[in-house]
Amino acid sequence: MAILLPLFIWWLIIEILGLAALPLAYRLFRNLPDRGYAFARPLGILLTSYVLWIGASFGFLRHSWGGIVFSILVVAVFSWWFYSRENRGLASFLRGNRRVVIANEVLFALAFVLFAIYRAYNPEIMGTEKPMEFAFLNAILRSDTFPPHDPWLSGFGISYYYFGYLMMAMLTRLSGVASAVAFNLAIALLFALTVTGAYALVYNLIQGAEERRSSGAREQGSRGAGEQGGRGDSVTRYLVPILGPLFVAVMGNLEAIFEVLYSKGLGSAGFWHWLDIKELVSRGQVTGRWFDLGGGWWWWRASRVIHDKDLLGNSMEVIDEFPFFSFMLGDMHPHVLALPFVLLALALALNVLRQGSRGAEEQRSRGAEEQGSRGAGEQGSRGAEEQRSKGAGFQYLISNIQLPISNIQYPIIYALCLGALAFLNTWDFPIYLLVVAMAYGMQRYGDYGKVNWALVREVACTAIGLGLLGGILYLPFYIGFQSQAGGVLPNLFNPTRLHQYLIFFGPFVFVVVGFVALVTKRLRAEVESRNLVSSGLNALFWTIFLPPLAALGSVALVMLTARGQAFLRGIMENEVVRQQIGGADWASLLRKLITIRLGNPWTWLFLALLIAWVLALLWRKLRSRIADSSTLFVLLIIATGLVLTLSVEFVYLRDTFGTRMNTVFKFYYQAWVLLALASAYGVYYIVKRARGLGRALFLGGVAVLVALGMIYPLAAGFDKAGGFAPEPTLDGLAWVRRHSPDEYAAVQWLNQNVPGTPVILEATGGSFTEYGRVSSRTGLPTLLGWGGHELQWRGSYEEPGKREPDINTIYSSLDSQHVLTLLEKYDITYIYVGPLERGKYSPAALAKFDRFMDVAFQQGNVTIYTRRP
Repeated sequence: MAILLPLFIWWLIIEILGLAALPLAYRLFRNLPDRGYAFARPLGILLTSYVLWIGASFGFLRHSWGGIVFSILVVAVFSWWFYSRENRGLASFLRGNRRVVIANEVLFALAFVLFAIYRAYNPEIMGTEKPMEFAFLNAILRSDTFPPHDPWLSGFGISYYYFGYLMMAMLTRLSGVASAVAFNLAIALLFALTVTGAYALVYNLIQGAEERRSSGAREQGSRGAGEQGGRGDSVTRYLVPILGPLFVAVMGNLEAIFEVLYSKGLGSAGFWHWLDIKELVSRGQVTGRWFDLGGGWWWWRASRVIHDKDLLGNSMEVIDEFPFFSFMLGDMHPHVLALPFVLLALALALNVLRQGSRGAEEQRSRGAEEQGSRGAGEQGSRGAEEQRSKGAGFQYLISNIQLPISNIQYPIIYALCLGALAFLNTWDFPIYLLVVAMAYGMQRYGDYGKVNWALVREVACTAIGLGLLGGILYLPFYIGFQSQAGGVLPNLFNPTRLHQYLIFFGPFVFVVVGFVALVTKRLRAEVESRNLVSSGLNALFWTIFLPPLAALGSVALVMLTARGQAFLRGIMENEVVRQQIGGADWASLLRKLITIRLGNPWTWLFLALLIAWVLALLWRKLRSRIADSSTLFVLLIIATGLVLTLSVEFVYLRDTFGTRMNTVFKFYYQAWVLLALASAYGVYYIVKRARGLGRALFLGGVAVLVALGMIYPLAAGFDKAGGFAPEPTLDGLAWVRRHSPDEYAAVQWLNQNVPGTPVILEATGGSFTEYGRVSSRTGLPTLLGWGGHELQWRGSYEEPGKREPDINTIYSSLDSQHVLTLLEKYDITYIYVGPLERGKYSPAALAKFDRFMDVAFQQGNVTIYTRRP
């Protein structure tokens, strides 16, 4: 009951939010076979959170239960108004598509419940970056207006993309569930939304392809596409899309099989040296038994497959997480919080691409309720010449963008959903803005019939307009946001080794190669082979030479700035570099870099060839005018995913880490999502269209690779849950109650008796330590929490650097007057003295607080002092 009641409350709230946004989703996703049913939930969460955030940012609303309910009502009213202005028929659609509705509801409930149960066996909010995420959640819960205060730097607002934490805080406050429980429910919810989003995208792709294959069934529009699929081929329509969530959210990379082989004692020393998975040999254990991996955090190594080294061969940190690792780890980090909304953005892109297609037009004509509406395809064909004559400009966002659009509401909603990605996980915004813009360009190409300046101008204006509008809608966030980003730097000496790339992406690469091979074979029957080859060679020229040119361009840009020149001087003055290049001149460095690149060009060349192949197919498919929107869309996201992984071979975004670690992390994560979705459709495509031995070999290969990929979630998931032996609970602080009852009692007292945001002082220490635990567990602002993270968020350590010595002075000084002066300076109300403080400072120094402060709480080795009036 302790698990089921909060689980039911959250499920009910999400259903209400989904229902509030369902009429809007039905009209917004008018070109998708499921009319956006599965995306109503994330859309409802996003819009409600936006109304609450913008209202609380400008003082119109309070972040309270009443403010949240009011926001839901605003979304529900707008949703119904938006739906009722143009068409009706939602009820008849739901009746005619009962199977897809039931499939989505069952899948969401199962994923939510099962993953919540899994979280109950390893719910601890400890280790990695959970304390940081918990601090943000609790700080937002204590904030009545926005921006919320920074719990680890009192007096400042959060300088981080915190929209996802706001969403989860909104659900926490609305449900009345304790934040320590809500933290784990949030992870389960994100998993469930990712599962249903991936399922819905693959369902829509397959349904769109099936409609093209079965024109007779498409014409029976009044009975509903979902019902047609149920009668014709239920397995294809409803079960094959399960590959979407399986590939995106459940399957792992292939690293686990090597853990198994190593633990069994198989493989020579030379093989393991060549494989070079970070710390596999140095920390892995040879047990001599299958699937006995020696315990510990062996599963962590799957997120460190790409192993970079400096010029002396020393390991460099590179992160290559994938979704199941993130969900299993339980970190509520922005890349996880953004996943359902990334899938929402992809659904918008697919909706754009299907605009004006025959399948979309026929779907829109289902039943009497659609007969009077203007078809978006008709708008496109009627308005193409008119748009070309009007010229390009921001007006495309108002009246001329076919998104579909007949008024300004559409671009605002698109910009609201896309712009939210910057507030959720900033790296995602330009990626999916580009995908939507490219989908729009491909759809408009059908009206223009060729690529000309008018088309390029229209697409560019649309992309820029949506980007600007997405920024304006979230302007309060940008005003207070500081970033560590410092431009683009060249990746000089860390090309990815191809076998490590394939360990990470291997199953998807296999399916993608099979898919593009079959598309090529079928396309050769429709266009001349020489045209296809010519397109491929043209694309190959750019994919081979453009990336290194981009790297050289970044070097040139770096040399134009003082910071860039200092960066290059630092490389040349580095003793390690000088030893390796045998001198201190640029020619020696250039020779060394060329040697490194020519010694390991295989990932670059492989990706260049594959991207060129995909781009050639995409271009020829567009020109042939016979491609279905599903195949075009899949080719688009394959190209995007591969380009993301190729880009980090040559450039990365400069940050406080000084390496490509974070860029690989962010780009590989999105590439995983894109290639996983493409692979799910690719399996369907090949199974439906291939024949004979080739089909059998492909299915056999997929089966083997999926089985190998499933080793990770099964083995790692079991170990991470402690073999399902612990007593299940969703309370992320239950471990504190067991192991540190005095600290647990102190946190409970603070949460129950201290309203608002008074400053509490606790000892400070490094990132990824226990320091900052009081502010994390209460949301109360402290003088300084994890200083290293503040540096990452703000790009400067100036303010934290000032505070560190003052914190030490307050705890260690025997000068009471000086301490009181510092308490006044930072407006500190409470001072926390617990085990960490007692271990760091002398008893005599800590005893001074008894002389000029009152004891607000005392239990065991924890004392909380408060300033006297």
